[in-house]
Amino acid sequence: MGITAGEAPEDRDLGEVAPAWLLVAALAVVVGLSLASIGVDLAIGHQTAVRTAQLVDDSLRSVALADDLRYQAHRLSAGPLDRKELMAIAAQIAGDAHDYDPIATGPGERTEWSTLQLLFGRLEQDSAETGSIAPLVEAIEQSIARLVEINRREAEADKAAIDALHRRGLVADAAIGAVTIALAIGLGVVLVRSLRRQRRLVRRHVAAIDERSRELEAFAGRVAHDLRGPLAPIVTCAELLKRPGADVAALTGRIHHSAERMTSLIDDLLALSVAGRIPAGRGDVATVVREVLDDLGPDLGDAEVKLAITDCATACTPSVLAQLVRNVVGNAIKYRGADRPLQVSIDARPCPAAPEPAAGKPHDDARVVEIVVTDNGVGMTHEAAARAFDPFYRASTTSRIPGHGLGLAIVKRTVDAMGGDCRLTSAPNQGTRVTLHLPAAR
Repeated sequence: MGITAGEAPEDRDLGEVAPAWLLVAALAVVVGLSLASIGVDLAIGHQTAVRTAQLVDDSLRSVALADDLRYQAHRLSAGPLDRKELMAIAAQIAGDAHDYDPIATGPGERTEWSTLQLLFGRLEQDSAETGSIAPLVEAIEQSIARLVEINRREAEADKAAIDALHRRGLVADAAIGAVTIALAIGLGVVLVRSLRRQRRLVRRHVAAIDERSRELEAFAGRVAHDLRGPLAPIVTCAELLKRPGADVAALTGRIHHSAERMTSLIDDLLALSVAGRIPAGRGDVATVVREVLDDLGPDLGDAEVKLAITDCATACTPSVLAQLVRNVVGNAIKYRGADRPLQVSIDARPCPAAPEPAAGKPHDDARVVEIVVTDNGVGMTHEAAARAFDPFYRASTTSRIPGHGLGLAIVKRTVDAMGGDCRLTSAPNQGTRVTLHLPAAR
């Protein structure tokens, strides 16, 4: 059964945290609705106050003028009056009429007011000529009563309008309040979720930093150990060269071999150190793969290599892409089976996104390039496959094969820095399959 490695979660998806502009926009909406609610209350209160004040003023003036007109009519009907008294009453009636005229605006009020004016005109004339005005006074009182009733109905209509205005205000307040509360609750939920996600991210990042710190300590110890490995023979051979009769050729050969091992290790360490810094560029996959295979030609020997590469390019320089391909194919060569010819297949194609992305590393909708390198080598056990991308890790079954355990670590760090992912599927004596998903060049 195949074993898959390289699926450790990475906390690159910061999109799970609510965008700041969304939170600010929601808060602005809540504040805006609250201000709108206050504005509606103030506007309705102002309109109500104005209407109420006007209604009260008109009602009081109407009642006062009606009472005064009724009083003047009774004075005319009380008995014979001299001309001076008649003139005073007429002036008072004219003044009341002048004051009442602007407020006679209700339905039917203007008509009734015109009738009352005609009756007062006849009253003045009959009072001056005949003195028999009782019927007219009664008609005037009836007209005034009708005016009072018209004003009463108008006041009730105004009161109903004010009540309706209040009800509309209450409905508007309730609607705005409900929306504001809903948005405030939604904003609170988003903020709480965002804070929880941020706390989880912080915890994961802290855990990752701790793990990296431990790895760094182990890395430093392993580097020191591996550098001492080739350095010890150099020191020993140098001491032997000081002795008379030393085999200079043999000793210098061992020194040269150890120096080459140290140089190779230093080169790998330098490659690992810069693997997280990837310059932008464009790497044509077909061209780079053929160049790498040409360079590895002597090591491939009689290996059978199958290529299935469509027209695609990665968003990195050709040298970075060449290093990835060289390390993966170099591993296939290094760990070939001793009892069978090496077979290597390299497939490359563009695809919308990596199928079943590794946990915590979802791809966006941009196209990626999938490169798959498969071999029929010795394969790996469950434990080896799980740690295949760890720096300096080498399985106990491959300790006799030269190497430093940095090839796949360099591949993983480089691919991670590009925003892609890499996976390894392997089984003992069944070969290994390495899959790289790299951002496609635009």
